[in-house]
Amino acid sequence: MNVTTSMFLERGNPELQDRVDIVRFDDKTVFIVADGVGGRSGAVQAAEFFVRFARDAAANLTFTQDCLRLLCELDQKIARADDCGETTGAIVVVSEGEVFGANVGDSAAWLFTPEGNDELSRVRKPYIGTGVAAPRQFARKSSPGTLVVATDGLWKYTSLELIEQKARGGNPERLEAELADLVRLRSDVFPDDIAVATCRITS
Repeated sequence: MNVTTSMFLERGNPELQDRVDIVRFDDKTVFIVADGVGGRSGAVQAAEFFVRFARDAAANLTFTQDCLRLLCELDQKIARADDCGETTGAIVVVSEGEVFGANVGDSAAWLFTPEGNDELSRVRKPYIGTGVAAPRQFARKSSPGTLVVATDGLWKYTSLELIEQKARGGNPERLEAELADLVRLRSDVFPDDIAVATCRITS
């Protein structure tokens, strides 16, 4: 299995509250996206904490349950941190046999394959950092296709149909930029913070 990855991060609000990272290993690639909950203090710190801690734990994400436990642990750690507010969070692992992970909030993951479209992440609230978040885990067999993991700065401001067109036909080496252009305003700014991570999976 071969994977081609890309990621994009850009400010749309006065303070950038989104975060994204991709961590590659010999046997897997881990995608991490977070969006600090706006209008509340500590949003940036919560999103940064989420991505930093998830990055450090990425090597140990071998099974779906590992992602679920990690998000539950992060919910408690962020809730106890004095400077942190709340955040969404999505972690997706692409390995030789599986695509798996867990999420909380509207930072969503979709998998586009020849068989159709599959929304992997569906849990919205309570957010990570409340201490009562209930992450949802997911797992699918790995097959050729395109994974898109992004904050609501993408999903909220364009249609799934347009995202799908880019995911299926765009250049995998700059797919993140092509997706971001879907929501870029004529003034060359964004209506919201946006974080995007993509993965083109081939045999």
